[in-house]
Amino acid sequence: MIQIENLTKIYPQKKGKEIIANNNITLSIKEGEIVGLLGHNGAGKTTLVNQILGLTKSTKGEISVLGKSITQNPEQGRFLCSVQPQSQLPLRDLTPLRAVTILGCLRGGRENDVEQEAMRLFKNLDIDRWSKVGGQQLSGGVLRLTAFCMAVINSKKVVILDEPTNDVDPVRRRYLWREIRKITQTGKGVVLVTHNVLEAEKAVDRVAILNEGKVIIQGRPAEIKSKHSNDLRVKITSSNELKSIDIPKWSLSAYDLDGSKTFSIKQEDVSKTIEWLREEISLGNISDYFLSETTLEDIYVKLTEKMGGRNHESCTTN
Repeated sequence: MIQIENLTKIYPQKKGKEIIANNNITLSIKEGEIVGLLGHNGAGKTTLVNQILGLTKSTKGEISVLGKSITQNPEQGRFLCSVQPQSQLPLRDLTPLRAVTILGCLRGGRENDVEQEAMRLFKNLDIDRWSKVGGQQLSGGVLRLTAFCMAVINSKKVVILDEPTNDVDPVRRRYLWREIRKITQTGKGVVLVTHNVLEAEKAVDRVAILNEGKVIIQGRPAEIKSKHSNDLRVKITSSNELKSIDIPKWSLSAYDLDGSKTFSIKQEDVSKTIEWLREEISLGNISDYFLSETTLEDIYVKLTEKMGGRNHESCTTN
């Protein structure tokens, strides 16, 4: 459905300098699958989406959507894809029902049919109680879910969702992921853009992780994890300051995130790690710990550390 080959986007700067936003990216999105574009803020995800939509001209490379060249005819991208932008949509006095209905009718739907589908979406996302409330009175989460509904109502064959879970509470996120999966069951392809690696890992069919404009790894989450690490993950939390805690000398890559500290260990080091954890708990240095298999986020951190990547704090787990 989408084929991207050797795509590069360069922004010239003053004094002959340049910013390489996308660097020789090759990627495909097939019918009936969710492909996640993952990476920290500034990794090049939104720049890539803007080129797919024809909003930004590529420096070199080729993009085709449903067999039509977006590189040669940029305006086609906006007609071949339905998109939920990263920015919040200002509804002002429009109600969610009216806003979604307008979009569905603009895409060729009959008003009665569109309204019924809109209410189905609202009910499944648990926001139907706000369907006729003016946009100025809505919370950020409801506005975000309304924007999702506007993107998927009577949508095109390709749906692009840029940070769809921003401002959405954990319960309704689950409902949202369920609706995203339903989109693919009709044969449509979904491009999911997010910096929330842990959350997306459970929802996508394939991932492409971007760092400093490059795709550093792509494939199915399970395949990536099996190929790149057999290590285990330890996450510790405390009501006290964790920065002063010295993690075990046998630990591998480590990082701080959202008030917790995470590090990796080899499987043969499990016993002594648990002994260390119990000792730290008895001393009151940590309050809890979690031992699990390595996640896609751990692999991301490890790979970007090797490449000199930064901004790990932007890959959230909330």
